[in-house]
Amino acid sequence: MGNLWIGPPGAMTEIDQAAKSYDRSADLGVTEFKSLGGRVTVTRNQSPVRRLKLSWDLLAPAHARVLDRIARRVDGPGPVYVVDPAAGNVLSPAQAAGLGTPGATDLTGLAQWFRTTTGTVAESTTAPGTFTFTAADNSSVVAWRCTGTGGNFPVSPGLSVSFQAPTAIAALATESVGIDFKKADGTYLGTTSAAGSLVSGTVPAGAAYATPTAKPGTAGTYSLAGACFTYGGTAADGVPGDGLPPMSVTGYSDTPGRPLPYRSMSLDLVEVSGAAG
Repeated sequence: MGNLWIGPPGAMTEIDQAAKSYDRSADLGVTEFKSLGGRVTVTRNQSPVRRLKLSWDLLAPAHARVLDRIARRVDGPGPVYVVDPAAGNVLSPAQAAGLGTPGATDLTGLAQWFRTTTGTVAESTTAPGTFTFTAADNSSVVAWRCTGTGGNFPVSPGLSVSFQAPTAIAALATESVGIDFKKADGTYLGTTSAAGSLVSGTVPAGAAYATPTAKPGTAGTYSLAGACFTYGGTAADGVPGDGLPPMSVTGYSDTPGRPLPYRSMSLDLVEVSGAAG
């Protein structure tokens, strides 16, 4: 895997120094209720909240300044995105498995994917919550939305990205894949594409977002399970999704190091639903 990147779309900074400590445990929101008879009842959040706790010793001045600006919201309220080097797939867990909330047309269900030319994304009538792509002809293309942004996947120039087509599409001899790059305003910038099931490339200058695409090249209906979109490494079939949620800093420390100008820093971040954090 690659290094940690952090910041807003198009302006994420690569932190190439390994963190001294790195805790990525999700907050499950579990509460226990114990009855007088000793029985325990457990309640928990339906969707666990991602939390990150990072700390560095003697961080280089340039990187320390970036983290300090993010923590103090000097450049705006956010949110920020963290490219987690421990995450092998930035698609959401359900999205990577070709699943979603039964009957939902938003980003928990049908809207996780869209067609770019011909074809149809639909929920299975026999297996609710399972989604497929029907290619109408050899030009049909399906694309993936980032559930954390409601649209494209945030990237920054210089970041390595890689996409692996869903298992059913990867099995075809006619398939091809691509990664579309877009500017901060969403306008199209360029595409990295490849014949076969795997494409890898580097985010070009001026890009703030990316959209992975797959083209079966043969008419038919295909499961969307098994897709993988990876930052900093090479995508592979069937890697579980980790997601790429927007995050906000909830706490940090900044201690001048010896020798100066190095600084020891820590950041606490939490998954948020909006820019206000």
